[in-house]
Amino acid sequence: MVVAVALCLAGLAQSAFADGNSVVFYTIGGDSPQQWTRVKEYFEGRGYPVLLYQGEALLEKHIEKVDAINRSPGKVFLAVQMVKGDATRIMVAVTDAKKEEGRFLTIDEIPGLFAEESQRLAMDIAAPFKVKIGHLPLFPLLGVTMPGAFLRIEYREGDMEDVVHKLCEGVGRYFTERMAR
Repeated sequence: MVVAVALCLAGLAQSAFADGNSVVFYTIGGDSPQQWTRVKEYFEGRGYPVLLYQGEALLEKHIEKVDAINRSPGKVFLAVQMVKGDATRIMVAVTDAKKEEGRFLTIDEIPGLFAEESQRLAMDIAAPFKVKIGHLPLFPLLGVTMPGAFLRIEYREGDMEDVVHKLCEGVGRYFTERMAR
């Protein structure tokens, strides 16, 4: 009986912890749905709820998606382009937008409000891959009101599980450090 209660409480604690650590994936390109199913299952299996949104190339469509993303329970935003290749290569980048002051900000100034947290997120994601972070003007982050980063993942089929594991490890490190602050 005591064991059953302990397991139930542990499950509730895990659920409560995970609810605050949702990850938004903004998928870029014609990635196969099976890959994203694997990513979603892996993250959710480790206690991180996942919200998937297909990326948009047109600004008007992007703004519509961003409105829904900003109202979601997501805590971090990852714009990810996954492509099969003959080698595994990872690029991690954050926006080059600067933090602006003022009551009203333009859509391209909003990511600057989260520049410091986005840098931390990108550093935690880049660490398991042993890559440096780039700073670019990033269209997918326009208007997003949470820390965010862009990843371009080129992978060999056999390396996909390792790539997802390292990505989840980096996101987990970010959430752990964030909870400690």
